[in-house]
Amino acid sequence: MNWKNVILVGAVSLLPISIMAQANILNAKKPQDIGKKTANQLAMDDDVPLDYGYVDDRDILWSKTIWEVIDLDERVNFPLYYPIDTVDIGADRRSLYDVFLKNIKNGKLTDVYVDSYFTEKRKFEDLKATLTRIDTTDLGYEQINAGEELSPEYVNRRDITAADIEEYRIKGIWYFDKRQGELKYRLLGIAPVAPDVNFVDDESMNPADNKVELF
Repeated sequence: MNWKNVILVGAVSLLPISIMAQANILNAKKPQDIGKKTANQLAMDDDVPLDYGYVDDRDILWSKTIWEVIDLDERVNFPLYYPIDTVDIGADRRSLYDVFLKNIKNGKLTDVYVDSYFTEKRKFEDLKATLTRIDTTDLGYEQINAGEELSPEYVNRRDITAADIEEYRIKGIWYFDKRQGELKYRLLGIAPVAPDVNFVDDESMNPADNKVELF
């Protein structure tokens, strides 16, 4: 590769950056407005998910419900797994599990169910037994038996974190829409899978037999 090709490649790679830097330059009234979207531009943005179109049961010529596994050990799925340590990470970067848990806690995510049939909903309080294990040590029981107040250092708490999530199981349906003449897929549900919190640190357990769907 000669120098002309190197310069050309560099110029092309920097083109998106220059375009972003010059955004709204023709509508800017002041230099400070360059690169910022106007109220009209924000109103015209289509950066929101589109609603699914209506599908009549009579239009479904064929359908099949399937389960699939998203293995978080595969490199292509790392963006769903990381970051697992958020101490020095900005609030805009979170693992998929942390996003789920945060929105379940604050009430924004309410469609959380007991099983894959979507018959009974769960709240965050209902999930605590699945996500947290609290054990009292022998010294703690001695304190309790002696009528003393239990000291925090004699209580072991273990929470399921993003680092424990091994895979996601997704339920979806493939169907053929005869009206549009297309084979389509619709995601129905997703479940994070981790070791059972009661045996998460038990090395005697077979990891394959210790996986449970958290919600």
